[in-house]
Amino acid sequence: MAGGPLLALDGVSLSRWRGRQETQVLASVSLELRAGELVGVWGQRGAGKTTLAMVAAGLQSPDAGSVWFDSRDLALAPRARARRPHDGIGWVARNGPQSRDPQRVADFVALPLLGRFSTLRARRVARALLVRVGLAECVGERWLNLSDGERVLVALAHALVREPRLLVADEPTANLDVLQRHEIGGLLRRAAVEQGVGVLITVPDMAALVHADRVATLCAGRLTIAAEPPADTSPPIPLAGRQAPGPTVEIDADAEHDW
Repeated sequence: MAGGPLLALDGVSLSRWRGRQETQVLASVSLELRAGELVGVWGQRGAGKTTLAMVAAGLQSPDAGSVWFDSRDLALAPRARARRPHDGIGWVARNGPQSRDPQRVADFVALPLLGRFSTLRARRVARALLVRVGLAECVGERWLNLSDGERVLVALAHALVREPRLLVADEPTANLDVLQRHEIGGLLRRAAVEQGVGVLITVPDMAALVHADRVATLCAGRLTIAAEPPADTSPPIPLAGRQAPGPTVEIDADAEHDW
């Protein structure tokens, strides 16, 4: 993790109005993240975790401060670009396909590739990535038919298919059981270690940060960075029913698949 930070938030502030009441969601937040590092942010409901994640991903502009990624200040991006990931950034969207997007899992994962590859090749890449995250059986399924855990894995595949340098995931382990939290955390950790991806995640439960290199707490809009991540005191949990997944994908461009 030599060199400068991949992502740097400096003095980021953002407020929202509810009626006549102004609430400061982020108060002069500063954070650095390097390639190959997994940083986790914990906070209670309403602490501003989602806002922080969206600002870090360039999906929302702050009122003040800078958000440096790839020599660009994302805070200066036109607000018209909001809600659309920047090049090099993967956003793990738990809400899944929008109404205009394909609803079948493989087509949704392939969606970010359609401008670069043919439809057939994009589907091949998407299917290979779904296999790697342990969802071979869900390739032809529709989003509405998936469990919460499967939806997170699909959202992760949808983000990883962009081959991002930075991966931002807002509460990817929320509403999941212990086994699923370990599975998602392990995948994110492997993306950081094996692929050199910088990973920023937010969680509602401190115990979900056992895979992190560094952790931070967000409270009343202020970010406090801890020296060490929480210790993993839970016993090892085998990922029953799944082969150990990972984000690395090897594609046979000449292989034929039925869809």
